[in-house]
Amino acid sequence: MCSPLLIRADASPEIGTGHVMRMLALAQAWQRRGGDVKFAAAEMPSQLVARLEAENVEVIRLGTDSSDIAPVGSEQDAIHTAKLAKQIGATWVVADGYVFKRTFQCTIRESGLRCAIVTDFDYCDPWQCELILNQNPHATHERYCNLIPDGKHLLGTRFALLRKEFLDADTATNDPLTNRPPRILLTLGGSDPTNATGRVLTLLESCNRPGLDIHVIVGAANPHRGCLEQTAKESPHRVELLSNVDDMPRQYMWADGIIGAGGSSCWEWLYLGLPGAILVIAENQVPIYEALTSDGVATGLGTCKALMEDAFETRKQLEQFLAGIDNGQRRPRQYRHLVDGYGASRVAAALDTEIWLRRATVDDRELYFAWANDSEVRRNSLCSDEIDWPSHCRWFDAQLSTPDAKLFVGMQDEKPVGQIRFNRTAADEWNVGFSVAGAARGTGIGKELVRLGTGWMISDGLSPLVATVKVENEASARCFTRFGWEPSITDDSQLLRFRRT
Repeated sequence: MCSPLLIRADASPEIGTGHVMRMLALAQAWQRRGGDVKFAAAEMPSQLVARLEAENVEVIRLGTDSSDIAPVGSEQDAIHTAKLAKQIGATWVVADGYVFKRTFQCTIRESGLRCAIVTDFDYCDPWQCELILNQNPHATHERYCNLIPDGKHLLGTRFALLRKEFLDADTATNDPLTNRPPRILLTLGGSDPTNATGRVLTLLESCNRPGLDIHVIVGAANPHRGCLEQTAKESPHRVELLSNVDDMPRQYMWADGIIGAGGSSCWEWLYLGLPGAILVIAENQVPIYEALTSDGVATGLGTCKALMEDAFETRKQLEQFLAGIDNGQRRPRQYRHLVDGYGASRVAAALDTEIWLRRATVDDRELYFAWANDSEVRRNSLCSDEIDWPSHCRWFDAQLSTPDAKLFVGMQDEKPVGQIRFNRTAADEWNVGFSVAGAARGTGIGKELVRLGTGWMISDGLSPLVATVKVENEASARCFTRFGWEPSITDDSQLLRFRRT
C-alpha cells in the first residue's frame, strides 16, 4: 500500500503526552492509507506504550543499550533514528518536539531519508526539512525560513491532528439542559503541578451557579489527587474525579461546556461543538489562547498566575461562561470552519501522493448525482440507465443514514476528484463502487481511490471487500488486481468479480 512511517516522539511528566497523542492521530491516518507505523522514543510511560500498541503501533525504545544513549535531538540521536527507519523500510521520519533542530534534520536527510518536523512555533532558523507542520492558528503568520527549495509548509488549523475516535464520534446532542443541571468537564493536563484544577473547583463553588455536575479528569502524574478528592467531597456541586480516561469523545459529548488548557486538546472539543473556557498552563499555549479568545471562540480565564493572584476576575469570567451555557446549545458543526476533522488525513497525504479521503456528507448530494450520471460512469455501470434526481436523493440520504454504507469523496488538495463507496451485503461482505471525476481521468486517481478505500476499510476491520465489474472495464479491473484483490469466477461471462480480505 505505502511504505512504513517512523514517528519520533517522547513523553514524560516534564513534557507531557500531547506530542505523542497528536502523533497517534497521524499514525491512524497513515494506517487508514494502508501503511504501517512505528514510534521511536527515548522515554515513554508504559501506560502510553500500551495505548499505542492497542492501536497496532509498535513502540521501539531508543537508548536501551548503553552504546545507544544520546541526548534527544542530537546528531547521534538522529543517526540511531535514521538507522531504525531504514531497518523498517521507512522513507519519512516525522519528529514531534522542540529539540529536533537543524543538526537532527540535516542528519536524517543526509542518511537518504526525508524529514518532517511537527512544531508549535518557529524555533529553528533556518529549517532543513522537507515538511514543517504547525497546526495552530498563529502559524500562518510565522516566517519558517526553510533551506529546502521544495519544502512543504502545512500551517494552521486545517491541519489539526485529531484522532479517529473524534472523527468517528456520534455527535448527537445531549438531552435538554432544562431537565438537569449543567454538566462541566474540567481537564487541565496530565500533571498540573500548581494544582490549577483545585483552584478552579474552589472558584466554581463561589460562582453564582449552584448544583453543577462536574467531571474532573485527573492525570496519572497529578500529585494533588488527595487534595482534589477532599475538595470534591466538600463541594456544593456533584464532582466526580476520573483517571485513565480512554474515551475522551464520550466525555466531551456528555458535557455542556469544558474548562481546559489552551493547548492542542482545544481542537478536539471545538470539532465536537463544545463551548469552552481556557486557561494558560504552559508558555507555548499563549498563541492558541490569544487566537481563540480574541475571536470569541473560547472564554479566557487567564494564566495560572492570574488564577492565584486575581481570583475575582477569573470568577467573573467563569460566571459569564456558565451563563452562556445556560442560554446556549451545542452545535456540532459550529467550528468546522476551524477544525473539520481531516487534518491528519491532509498531513498523511502530504507525506504520500497528495490524495486523501473524507466521508461524504449531505452537502455532496449534487456532486454524487453529477458523477453518477456522467456518460462514462453510466456506460461502465452494471445498470446503465440514467438516474433521476428524486431517486438519487432517496438513495443518497438512505446511504448516509445507515451503518451498512460507507461513502467517501476523494480529494486532491481541497478539490473533489472522485468517489468510492462500500455497501454491506447479505453475505456480510462490503461491495465497492467507485468513479473518477471527468477532469481527473487518466491521472491515476482511480487506483488511488481503490488503494485508499481499501486501506480505510481494512484498517477499520470492515472486510471482506468485493467488487464486480464489466469485462470491458479493463481500467477498473487493473485497479483491483494492483492492490491485492483476488479474481474469482462468476456465472456471467460478461462480469469479473474481485475479493479482498
